[in-house]
Amino acid sequence: MKLKIREIFMLIFLFGFLTQTYAQLESLLERYTGQNAEGYIEPLVTAVGAGLNSGLYRTAKVPESGLHINIGFNAMATMFSDNQKTFTATTEGYFRPVEEVETPTVVGSGKGATVMSEYGTAFTFPGGYELNSFALAAPIVTVGSIMGTEASLRYFKANINEDLGDLTLVGLGARHSISQYIPLSPVDISAGFFYHNIKLGDILKTNLLSFYAVVGKSFPVINVYGGLAMESNKADINYTFTAFGQQQDISLSVTGKNKFRALAGVGINLLMLHLNVDYNLGHQSILNAGLSFGL
Repeated sequence: MKLKIREIFMLIFLFGFLTQTYAQLESLLERYTGQNAEGYIEPLVTAVGAGLNSGLYRTAKVPESGLHINIGFNAMATMFSDNQKTFTATTEGYFRPVEEVETPTVVGSGKGATVMSEYGTAFTFPGGYELNSFALAAPIVTVGSIMGTEASLRYFKANINEDLGDLTLVGLGARHSISQYIPLSPVDISAGFFYHNIKLGDILKTNLLSFYAVVGKSFPVINVYGGLAMESNKADINYTFTAFGQQQDISLSVTGKNKFRALAGVGINLLMLHLNVDYNLGHQSILNAGLSFGL
């Protein structure tokens, strides 16, 4: 099934817990196709990917053996930089001559650029939503340990409506203790990976992948940790664009710019209640906070 571009963007905003009306999205996106649409939406695709690749762990320690189960919930706030708020767009349709202009992305200024031709006609690009940050939330369940290895799962599924079908988020990962091989290691060291897949029927598909390493130290109540990660993020979108009385089927592939990150965090452990917060620094700056229960 093909979907109009304004409906796809409405869905992406809904997934990020933003509240904008259908009419507002339609008026902003009705001019965008192909490369313009890619440049316009890329900061949001990057933010979703960077956000979901956060909160994958709350400590560097992985027990060598024994049963432990942890059920948690993470909230991630992604901050946008100034250079994510504009992109270079090209005039479309029957506007001549074709011109390039710097105009807002989806997170940029609410007022788009206007280009005047030598014939007195004007082309106005849509503006953005003037966002400085973007929030996501996701559950996570972690089970271990076998030979110093634990596994984690993220899962969410909801039916949007009969036309759109199901929105599904599946995330799978594993982490292994490295410090178990280092006699009398003064710190905990672990490494792991995590894969996410987001699908909306045949309309939207996003794949995220993260490989990371963590080092930290655990005390009776408090633990500290830091990590490095390499990651990738790609979204494929299919939609039908309608303009000037004509329809065009578009297949759009958008690659997120989040490739590397470093983070530092601290956790508080109160019996079976665990709280943690960490700051992630990369192409996208992210503040992650977690609440979990378990052994």
